Amino acid sequence: MRYTSLKIALSTAIALALPQVAPAQEGTSTADTSLGRVKEIQEYFADPANAVSFQFASPETHYIWQHVSQIFPTARFTRSGMPTVLETATDEAIGDISFTGKEGAVRTVAEHFEAMPMDAMLVMKDGKIIYERYKTMSPDMSHITFSASKVFSSTILALLEEEGKVDLSKPVTEYVDQLKGSVWDSVTLREVADMQTGLNGTEHDEPNPDSRTNPQQIWYRWAATLGIFPNQGESDTFAVLRAMERSKPGGEVFEYNSINTWLLARVAEAVEDRPFAEIFTDRVWSKIGADHDGDFIMSPNGFALAFGMTSITLRDFARFGAMFTPSAETVTGSKVISDAVLERIQTSGNPDAYPDGYVGHVMSPKFADAEGQLSNAYMWDAILPDGDMFKGGVGGQGLYVSPSKDLVAVWFTTGDGSEWNEAMARAIALHFD
Repeated sequence: MRYTSLKIALSTAIALALPQVAPAQEGTSTADTSLGRVKEIQEYFADPANAVSFQFASPETHYIWQHVSQIFPTARFTRSGMPTVLETATDEAIGDISFTGKEGAVRTVAEHFEAMPMDAMLVMKDGKIIYERYKTMSPDMSHITFSASKVFSSTILALLEEEGKVDLSKPVTEYVDQLKGSVWDSVTLREVADMQTGLNGTEHDEPNPDSRTNPQQIWYRWAATLGIFPNQGESDTFAVLRAMERSKPGGEVFEYNSINTWLLARVAEAVEDRPFAEIFTDRVWSKIGADHDGDFIMSPNGFALAFGMTSITLRDFARFGAMFTPSAETVTGSKVISDAVLERIQTSGNPDAYPDGYVGHVMSPKFADAEGQLSNAYMWDAILPDGDMFKGGVGGQGLYVSPSKDLVAVWFTTGDGSEWNEAMARAIALHFD
């Protein structure tokens, strides 16, 4: 895999030894991988022929998804102050909750964790950890989130909106000068935030659904300019976007597209006049009592790939989710998300736009009790009628937040995304009805 600043060096993880971090470790950790095997994996991803495989589960990605800094340059977003102490109130009943999952199989949460390629999962209720399991990693290890971290960018957007620094009714080119004079002049920031632009170059909704594997597709070309796939002779990411065209009116269909999330980070950088990692550090990560710093993979042309190329620990992921719950101040030490911002996220979606796109079609059966009432907004994949919110990522990563039940569930997986972890999280939330 060819990258301008490819890292082929082992990184050293220095963890804070804190008494509240339990050694809840099961199975074999990828940290036990031999040096020879690590070198093989690094050489595998250094081969351009293997670039596309980074997004798919394999023995190589099982290791590298937990060690992204060994092949990519990264920008760090940093914690601040003393980490918050996460209280534990273990509830063994969580493991016994049953639900209908993949291919109609009925399993308990504990059985699902064992049967599926889950690396770790955690459930927090009323600000306390009630269920936590690790299979291939330890609490202090980081894991790639993929698109589950898209809500990092949309959270920044919502905070800027609350301060009156952005107006979601304005065209995106009001903030991103590089796209002026193109079809993006007719796309509002709201349509970008809700993935309803009506433009071609989507991630899954093209007539031939090969956007992430076909070098001729707009999405692939965009990703190639960012170093995710081998460079194809194009280096101007904005030039690829300026060539996009309208396929339907905006606001009509939820068409999933990481390009939109990438643009939200560019909007934030334009408004704040500083790199996105610094913005996210100051506005979010330094305020949630995190145990560890996190990393955004950086593109060769200098962009933080916050749309999913993000690496954090499971407990810090739970802290982020807790920002949207009543226990925010207990868990994180501060209240970053106002009640008004939360309500706006929960209520601004359009259910009519949800079911016809690829992701809506895939998600609807997994939330069977709310099918037909789902919506999406601010990069959340699914917003349920009771206000619960879900965001997932490639390979089965996930964040489920239930503000009304004061519950957060997070998990890391090395799978193909078809594990139905979403249904598991919904069953856990409904257990507390």
